[in-house]
Amino acid sequence: MFNTFKKVFTVKQSETAQAEGSGDLSVLSTPHMIAYMENTAMNLMSEELNETETSVGIEINVSHLAPTAVNKVVSVEAKQTDKSGKTFTYQIEAFVDEQLIGKATHRRMIVDKEAFLEKIKS
Repeated sequence: MFNTFKKVFTVKQSETAQAEGSGDLSVLSTPHMIAYMENTAMNLMSEELNETETSVGIEINVSHLAPTAVNKVVSVEAKQTDKSGKTFTYQIEAFVDEQLIGKATHRRMIVDKEAFLEKIKS
């Protein structure tokens, strides 16, 4: 059976579409909702890593279904659905109260920290 992890976030003014520049309304931006989702999956995946490893997001397919006001609490749940070698797949849902505001399928990969950072030096 695969693991799950839940995390809560409170929407800040700096995380709105208006502040981000991805829209002109003061509601949770899609880029920040995605960041909440990736962060939750990253925390779940951290259980699989040793001290020389980290995980990186490699794919996300997301639907942003409803607007969310500043100061609202967003509850995000990531469920691991697959593991293939160093690649993990997650189903993620975000809720405000009982309303589903977003859902995603997200893939992350285990990488060696030093080797990964070496790639940007060359």
